[in-house]
Amino acid sequence: MGKSTLVLRALAETATAWSDREELLVVHLNVSRSMTTDQLLFAVVRRIFESLDDLDLLARLPRDVQRSLVLAYSRTSLSFTQTQSESSERSTALGLSPQHRMSPTVSFTGRRTRSQAVEAAFLAYSETDVEHDLVRIVHLLNGSEGRRPVQQRRRRRVLRRQRDRFTRFRVHPVVVLDEVDKLTDNNEEKIIQFEALLGRIKNVLTARGAHFIVVAGPDLHDRAIQDAERGNGVYESVFGWRMYVPCLWDGAQRLVNGLVEAQRTAGVEFRTTYTAFDEPRLTRFVEYLCFKARGVPRRLLQEFNSAVVWENGYPWLSLSDDEWARVDFYAHLEAVVSETLQIDEPNAAPGRVAIDDDRRRLGGYHVLDWAARSEGRPFTSTDVTGAEGVNALLHIAPPTVERLLRHLVHAGMLDVVSESGRPEATRYGGAESTLAYYKLSDTYKRYLAGFARRSESERADLGIVSPPPGPGLYDPTVIDIARSDATTPSEPSGIPLPTGPPLGTPSATTPAVGVLAGRYEMSSLLGQGGMGAVYRGRDLLTGRPVAVKVLHQYARSNEQMLARFEREAQVSRQLNHPNIVRTLDTLSGPGVEPALIMELVEGPSLADALHQHGALPAGLVVRIGRQLGEALTFIDSMGFSRIDLKPSNVLLHAERGAVIIDLGIARPMGDAGQVTVVGMVIGTPGYMAPEQVLGNTADIRTDLYTLGILMYRCLAGAAPWSAASTHEVLFEIAHADVSVTALPVSEQLRSLLGRMLSRSPSARPQQPEAFLQELASTSEAGEEMSLQEFEESPLPAAVTPGSSFDTAPTLDIRPP
Repeated sequence: MGKSTLVLRALAETATAWSDREELLVVHLNVSRSMTTDQLLFAVVRRIFESLDDLDLLARLPRDVQRSLVLAYSRTSLSFTQTQSESSERSTALGLSPQHRMSPTVSFTGRRTRSQAVEAAFLAYSETDVEHDLVRIVHLLNGSEGRRPVQQRRRRRVLRRQRDRFTRFRVHPVVVLDEVDKLTDNNEEKIIQFEALLGRIKNVLTARGAHFIVVAGPDLHDRAIQDAERGNGVYESVFGWRMYVPCLWDGAQRLVNGLVEAQRTAGVEFRTTYTAFDEPRLTRFVEYLCFKARGVPRRLLQEFNSAVVWENGYPWLSLSDDEWARVDFYAHLEAVVSETLQIDEPNAAPGRVAIDDDRRRLGGYHVLDWAARSEGRPFTSTDVTGAEGVNALLHIAPPTVERLLRHLVHAGMLDVVSESGRPEATRYGGAESTLAYYKLSDTYKRYLAGFARRSESERADLGIVSPPPGPGLYDPTVIDIARSDATTPSEPSGIPLPTGPPLGTPSATTPAVGVLAGRYEMSSLLGQGGMGAVYRGRDLLTGRPVAVKVLHQYARSNEQMLARFEREAQVSRQLNHPNIVRTLDTLSGPGVEPALIMELVEGPSLADALHQHGALPAGLVVRIGRQLGEALTFIDSMGFSRIDLKPSNVLLHAERGAVIIDLGIARPMGDAGQVTVVGMVIGTPGYMAPEQVLGNTADIRTDLYTLGILMYRCLAGAAPWSAASTHEVLFEIAHADVSVTALPVSEQLRSLLGRMLSRSPSARPQQPEAFLQELASTSEAGEEMSLQEFEESPLPAAVTPGSSFDTAPTLDIRPP
């Protein structure tokens, strides 16, 4: 049912076609474990001898061939050496006896010891020797060596004919080196080692009369094709033929058709045990088998046999209602994959061969599997194609992955967390600046958790070691995961998305994303930035709700981002202020996913308030500015500066007011530690000071500028920058003054904001205390109000469109 079975069955069929005087000797050798050259050759020699003996062929060979085989076999066997030694020890003692008046006495003692040792070792048998013996054995088995000279053969022609009529025959050994794909494992270093092994045993592999079949994977298939272009490579000089065994994509349909036809031929009505048979259900069952089998006969038969029972000598499909629900669910996913591949068909390269089609389709399945196993964590298309993503042998490109992920969004399987061009756009330097972030939808997550609860095979497919925790195993209410509004995907293909009956039975609760350090459970996504994501969580030890901040997958392998994350942990542990989120614990170390465990601050973000209400009243803005100014005063007193102030990093708590929840780029004053590349700009587009954009020294006055931008945004309902692109905004920050004349505030507050937004740090308030003193003297200071008071006010709020820079995460712009 796999490559090995195909090869061995083909050889068995071939062996039946040989005559009685010729024998096809199949020697099957598993080489999944790394071997040296001599170990491999030893194994081949021994297997040939043992196979001849097992098939009673050894006795039929001529005596000279038998002797050569026995000699070669003996030379590859262990030599046992037994040694014995015997030693005697005697001693004489002279003394005086007081009982006999000091007369002299003599005593004799003796001891005999024996020792025996057994030593087992290979005889002196080099790699060259076994290679010579193996080639000679092949020639002898084929009758091409050991014959007498022509003159001697003529003199004994009659006797030779009589003898050969009964005894002489030819043996053609076929050595199958199996499981080579386990040996190479798509590892460049291991592949090179295997190629070196082929070069060392080239004389054996190309010996006349012997046949070697190497059963490997697509990695070596690709190497062989590339090697053919060189003309003198190891594959080209060793192998006479290469063959790719394609996936059997029509196997599921053929198998089910065969079962139905067998029932009809026998005159027995085809049925299922629990539900009446109908064509739609049979079609969905075929789609389910296609999704699970992936074109591999072994997987196809395993899934098919799990649904078959035998009654009265006939096979019947036996599926319960719950099992049919699972069939419907995966049939739905099969339709999603098939439609995506049809959408991508015009982009496929011309002149494709079987391996190209297989890679393309398997790539679709692997992307979907990767999304299903993502546990609800945000990811990008580059995460899917990265080192821990889809197998590199599938040759699937990020644009293809992006198209498939978009289709999964329209199918309802994925949610878009953030994407470029939206208010919650994610920009964090490099390729990630233009990529969308996705996560597994809670609905699909509940379905997968429900299946994993009831099926061990589903747990294995989803990579779940144990059932997801949570009260309530199943919800009796069946939820339709097909989107009612999903009639056509965003691609211009016009192919309808799958719709139909409810699919499956979901778990009653959405399973946790994961548990860190065996203690902190992550339940749902609260928000994310370019570097990491924040989850609502729970301390399983104390039951306390917490917020868990973890790095994105690509950031965990980036030394600079990892260092910045560790620095945030160090800074946050030192800051304890009502308007700064408290860090309760930090996780780090080998084998531990880096994470910050923070207090869970309930309340909307300032970005949410701006999105809902637009421009905020001056009394609320002054209250927010005062609370953030007090936080800056504390941060300055602790010797830190350069925090990432923006609406998405400020939560509005009912009692504590404005709370800063992210200190990702904060650093000590005068810190000489270089965490970033020289010339790199770090900050959030639209909330950066001119000195940050220009790469100059930043201090607490930089934070006061950012606070001024934030207050301007709250008062005006929009950012002061007219440009749309990130780089145009950065240019405007560095070279244009911010006008505050149109702000609907008092002249005193307008003057304060104008100086805070000066491009020259020396023109701004030099300390947060100075800003607070001036802010307290404004007329708006006596009109402070909370968000709750504002929302309960009968006065209508002025709604202004939000800014695309409100929640954009920290940006890294590397120098050319």
